Amino acid sequence: MIQKLGFTADDRLLIINADDFGMTTGTNEAIVNLFEANSITSASIMVPCTDSTEAMEISNQKGIKNIGIHLTLSSSELDPYTPVFQLRTLNSLITAEGYFHTDVTFIERNADEDEVRAEMESQIQCAISKGIDPTHLDSHGGSIMGLFTGRDFLEITFDLCEKYRLPFNLPSRILEQSFFNADQLRLFKKRINSAKDRKILSIDDIVTLPYCYNPVVEYSQMKKQLTEKLKSIKPGITQLVLHPSKITDQLIAKTNCYKEREMEYHLLNDIDIKGLINKERIKLISWKDIRDLQRSI
Repeated sequence: MIQKLGFTADDRLLIINADDFGMTTGTNEAIVNLFEANSITSASIMVPCTDSTEAMEISNQKGIKNIGIHLTLSSSELDPYTPVFQLRTLNSLITAEGYFHTDVTFIERNADEDEVRAEMESQIQCAISKGIDPTHLDSHGGSIMGLFTGRDFLEITFDLCEKYRLPFNLPSRILEQSFFNADQLRLFKKRINSAKDRKILSIDDIVTLPYCYNPVVEYSQMKKQLTEKLKSIKPGITQLVLHPSKITDQLIAKTNCYKEREMEYHLLNDIDIKGLINKERIKLISWKDIRDLQRSI
């Protein structure tokens, strides 16, 4: 695929993706700043978040085009979300209070597939109705991946990828990860082959920093870890996933990992990190490049 994008088989291509766009106003401000500084090439928006509308409005005002959909079916303890779909109650997806469940295992075991499809498509359609031309789909919290019980919702997701002509974030080198068990690897291999059969494009690898350190590490240590990960990137297309945000009272109320999010914001703007990417001859691309290629096939 990278040859079709105009690169050689030995090139190391990197998508720098900011997750959780729309989570808070401080998250939105950080991600927009990173786009304006050319410090990221992509973002994934969480449409059920209360500040996602602001994120989409600002993106339209500033001409930001590289936004995918962070498909969301789960909540966190501190930050509950409600479904976007409103035509009927999605009983299998919500608690008695009307929020998405926090337990992904429960979601895998109990979610009705028609309700999963309705909610995920509503998130896509909501973004489109607000002026976003999505670049890709990916998953918040792994809730569609079948990580806990083996019951996944990836084929439903692939249906949506075909309908909206979008790539999906399921890297081929997930099959090389030793922390997945044999059943998980068999599932991923089956789904990767299915995506290829459907001509749904993806990437080769993902790198990220450990999330929610306990105790919180120093900035210098996070920077060292990111430096090592960037140096180890292999030929092909890799995505760097971080969760940048500015610290606000709103963020502190929603997550215990607010310090890491602000440090990730500063890391992406760090002149040494930008210099390292250039020194390593890593070439930056976006999910939009992959989407446009998929739509041309």
